Amino acid sequence: MPKVTKPLITENRKDDHIRINLEQQVQFPHLTTGLERYRFLHQAVPELDLPQVNTQTVFLGKVLAAPILISSMTGGTERAQTINRILAEAAQESQIALGLGSMRAALENPEVAATYQVRSVAPDILLFANLGAVQLNYGYDVDHCRRVVELVEADALFLHFNALQEAVQPEGDSNFSGLLKKIETVCRQLSVPVIAKEVGWGFSPQAARQLADA
Repeated sequence: MPKVTKPLITENRKDDHIRINLEQQVQFPHLTTGLERYRFLHQAVPELDLPQVNTQTVFLGKVLAAPILISSMTGGTERAQTINRILAEAAQESQIALGLGSMRAALENPEVAATYQVRSVAPDILLFANLGAVQLNYGYDVDHCRRVVELVEADALFLHFNALQEAVQPEGDSNFSGLLKKIETVCRQLSVPVIAKEVGWGFSPQAARQLADA
């Protein structure tokens, strides 16, 4: 049996993520976001003119119609390319921000780079390139970060943190030691803003302080 290359493993995993979310029950049966505990107070006497309400904001030098980000989802496969294009078109039409999925696949296999390239349909949006922070312990450096930013003409870079996923995932990269110093180097040398992004569980106050001090 031929050896499965690392680029193919990464791309297959991307398709698995899409398939599992579409075909299987992925919602947590008990744990929730907590948003159901909140109730908006009905304002029967608003004393304002609705067309005058302005949700517009500026972030990283880009004007957004509202402080909304379509967060990083996918890339690296034909199916993912379709998803990214649709998301980019929606972001362009709505004038909101878009984060691309992890772009490691594009560095491992340049043939899939086009699955992330959405500027042709979203020339004006605030766009984030994306790499896993842990990859800085596996041969990736500032140059790799710069390459993914340039590849998609991004305005900024997400370094995503998914320690739990990497720890339990087959072929996961689980050496998380010494990352803060390397992240500091990326932030200092990259010409675009770098944002730390946790993939689903958020940052604890301690982790947020560690990153802010890096």
